[in-house]
Amino acid sequence: MRAFAIFYRNFLVGAFRNKLAYLVYFAAPIASFVAMFFLLSLTGDASFAAAQAVGLVIYFSMLQATMITSLTIKDREEGAALRVAVSPTGGLAYALGNGAAAFTVLGAQVALFVCFIAFAFPVDLGLGAGRLLAILLAFNVASIGLALLMCELSDSSSGATLLANLVIMATSLLGGVFFPAEFMGPSARRAAVAFPQYWAMKAIDQARSGAALAERGLSMTILLLFGALFIAGRAALAGRRRSA
Repeated sequence: MRAFAIFYRNFLVGAFRNKLAYLVYFAAPIASFVAMFFLLSLTGDASFAAAQAVGLVIYFSMLQATMITSLTIKDREEGAALRVAVSPTGGLAYALGNGAAAFTVLGAQVALFVCFIAFAFPVDLGLGAGRLLAILLAFNVASIGLALLMCELSDSSSGATLLANLVIMATSLLGGVFFPAEFMGPSARRAAVAFPQYWAMKAIDQARSGAALAERGLSMTILLLFGALFIAGRAALAGRRRSA
């Protein structure tokens, strides 16, 4: 537990080592949401505009999850990760500390965002603040899991950044983040279900339309399963890397 606390604190400090990180983590998603909301509001449907603009918050969450988890690559490049892996504490506390730090930052980000649209910039989103927060937190689990997996697949920080930009942009386009998945062709819609962004946007749509609790719960459960799958994949790759 002590090792986890040390790693958690170090990763949290590392995430905010650059003071611009506060703007990137907390101001950029809100500013992007407001800009997209006003742009989409030109269609005349404010509720649709607000719900679709949440997609940009989802997009930023995925990029920022990669920013935080990529701190492990820097440690790997400097040899610190190897020393941790062979130490008595092992790599588990190290990985958990990194993931927990990422979840703390992204959790604070979505909490601030939800408070912003609930009090400072009230919009007719069509669902309660509590439901939106729960959906975004569940998505953060999948987002952090994917970020951990991409960082484990990368040999350098630049490689992780390039891979993240490509994967996140492509899957966000297909997952309905920038425009509804219903606007795409049949093949693209079938492919969209393979990405967590699709299920996050689907959960938001289900909550807005008053879908049954079981339907909303299924979408959020799938998000958590995505996170578990990505984390398991990362653990398998890390084990292979250590034994190589």
